[in-house]
Amino acid sequence: MTAVLPARLRKPPGRRPAGPPPGPEGNGPRVTWLGRLASGLTAAALGVAAWQVLSLFSDGWMPGAGEVAAATADVLTDSGFYGDAWLSLRRVLTVLAASVLAGLLIGIAAGLSRYAEAFLRPILVIGLAIPDPVYIILTILIMGISETSGVVALVVAITPLVANVVSGAVLARDHSLDEMARTYRLGPAAYARHVLAAQVRPAVVGALRTSFAFSWKLVVLMETMTRPDGVGARIYEAFRFLRPEDMIACALVFTVLMRVIEVLALRRLDRPLPH
Repeated sequence: MTAVLPARLRKPPGRRPAGPPPGPEGNGPRVTWLGRLASGLTAAALGVAAWQVLSLFSDGWMPGAGEVAAATADVLTDSGFYGDAWLSLRRVLTVLAASVLAGLLIGIAAGLSRYAEAFLRPILVIGLAIPDPVYIILTILIMGISETSGVVALVVAITPLVANVVSGAVLARDHSLDEMARTYRLGPAAYARHVLAAQVRPAVVGALRTSFAFSWKLVVLMETMTRPDGVGARIYEAFRFLRPEDMIACALVFTVLMRVIEVLALRRLDRPLPH
């Protein structure tokens, strides 16, 4: 026997339910770029208003929004700032490239070999537990105050983060694909390209973006402690002369610059590779 639905429960053919079209997630209306822009501007306006209210109750210690805006305009028109920003960006890219490369090699080794994983796991755990400024201080005590010592300290600080993410992705890979690779006798290069890379790529992209965020923050911190140039040195100079509006302006402009670089360069890596 075939069950027949009552007429009032049947859906009329060719008709769709009323309401707004589903969004990308299938729930609710589609969010347009104009809506996201309006939401961002609203959040920014509320943040500026809250900042201005707090500055009124700080007895002059917290600069107002107008003072920060004027200091930001001075920073943007100062040609020397762009030279310092380039120095900081160069250090960020150096730290990022070295730490990602080292973390990638260590993470793959720990994920593919049980012996390497047993040896490296305690080192990675300890490396993640040590506060980042400790690396800077210890490296300065060992190597002296120089740009090289600061870069080495930051690479040592960020590498365990990348290695931990990559090793977890390698350990979670599909082992049936390893058996298939052995069956078809794939060489190491072909296995790395066609089997391992596709599974590890999302974790590597996530580690790259996280490392970039940590790199530029730690570079600024390192410059405030060890360097006479760079954005961090400018922030420390403004702190010494009690100019909080200049501190905030330098940090704000450099933060926006790093955010633009992340959006334009790193987010492109989220796109799937063509087959």
